[in-house]
Amino acid sequence: MPTKSGNHRLWAETLSDGRAYVQLGELLLPGEIRLASGAAYASPELVCAWSDRGRSGLSQAFHAHVRARPQHARLRAKPRPVHYNTWEAVYFDHDPAKLIALAERAAAIGVERFVLDDGWFPARRNDRAGLGDWTVDRSVYPEGLAPLIERVRALGMEFGLWVEPEMVNPDSDLFRAHPEWVLATPPAPQLGFRHQLVLDFGRAEVRDHLFAAIDALLRDHPVAYLKWDMNRDLSHPGDADGRAEAHAHVLGLYDLLARLRAAHPAVEIESCSSGGGRADLGILDLTDRVWTSDTNDALDRLAIQRGLSTFLPAEVMGAHVGPTDCHITGRRVSMATRVATALFGHFGVEADLGALTDSEGAELAAGIALHKRHRALIHSGDLVRLDRGEGEIAFGIVAADRGEAVFSYTQLREQRGYFADPLRLAGLDREADYRVRWVWPVEPSVGSPLFAALRDGLIVSGQSLIAVGLQPPRLKPQAGFLLHVERV
Repeated sequence: MPTKSGNHRLWAETLSDGRAYVQLGELLLPGEIRLASGAAYASPELVCAWSDRGRSGLSQAFHAHVRARPQHARLRAKPRPVHYNTWEAVYFDHDPAKLIALAERAAAIGVERFVLDDGWFPARRNDRAGLGDWTVDRSVYPEGLAPLIERVRALGMEFGLWVEPEMVNPDSDLFRAHPEWVLATPPAPQLGFRHQLVLDFGRAEVRDHLFAAIDALLRDHPVAYLKWDMNRDLSHPGDADGRAEAHAHVLGLYDLLARLRAAHPAVEIESCSSGGGRADLGILDLTDRVWTSDTNDALDRLAIQRGLSTFLPAEVMGAHVGPTDCHITGRRVSMATRVATALFGHFGVEADLGALTDSEGAELAAGIALHKRHRALIHSGDLVRLDRGEGEIAFGIVAADRGEAVFSYTQLREQRGYFADPLRLAGLDREADYRVRWVWPVEPSVGSPLFAALRDGLIVSGQSLIAVGLQPPRLKPQAGFLLHVERV
């Protein structure tokens, strides 16, 4: 796993004598590194793991490494707060009264951090203007952000703010003043994407300008969290002189993040950049979590989180309950499945809370409470992957002493047989007895004598749970359940 963000290259080959050969390193553009006589280039650190316990063992090895790093200590200072993000509720249509109402609803269901997403700065009524001008839009917020922040904090929540400092819209005061500050490959014309260009972080004056702007925001407002977005590729990774700048841009990003961290050590920062290729240990030196994808579709997320969790533990993996109808896929997934999926990350909500029915709101509140009960385990335990068929995903988080675990099972597609195969709960202590309880969903979608018994808790030996397992009931596609297992 590379520890520097940005371009890299991986070779994996089998040699003629049967040996495997793997090589990983930074992918440098032509002429990007020029060494003078006596100078040296240090390649990024490469982190590898080996396991004789399959993919579960690999995940546990990588997670142990991440959690042991000194940078991870700040994540253990307090429980990872449950997020509410405004994006899919309001998009660019900011209205302070509606946002305060959302904050009140969020606090009522147990949210601990309220994040104001894109749209709070000048001219930002769509994605075509405003990027680069990091001041509050007084036409939308005539009194500034203070009234909203004060209400959020009075409700017992932290306040977070969205920024995208690496990008600039051509329709912005910053670009009009400094068109030369963008990455470019003259005389080739710029390729537009998302109506934005990329600022050249290899230039000290660019970093100084952005540090001053963001530092002012953080000094003037009690912001506990920055959602640092990056929404496009570096398609023109060169400076005004035609020299390749991708390497310098990443180092410049690290420099700016380090300066902000030094000036505001209590502020958490999210690398909202999986699309930009920034879910790596390099960026996690300077940030506190990564955003894995803009799709909040629970079925997409199950696969995405399954992949990323090979390397990164749950506490740094942002995972949100999206709206009933996913805005990206159009798919409708039950609240129970959306909650069960987001539960196994840094949990959050990204839906219009005002549009929820009373029953949906109650179910979401119950899911948040469930996450809080098991948050310490989820954010410290060992990930155990359970072998299932193509239409199922099952895994568990098991405490280091094997005294407690939470297991998740989701039926993705129609079962081939009438019943799924028994669910064998790996990772437990064979010599112990466990009380097994059904903990989610609140109301099972199907009846089952076994699962009725699990409501109050059923004592089963670890050997039986590992070797024989439990028989899941017949479920409809996109349904599932969570079990809590505790040693007695």
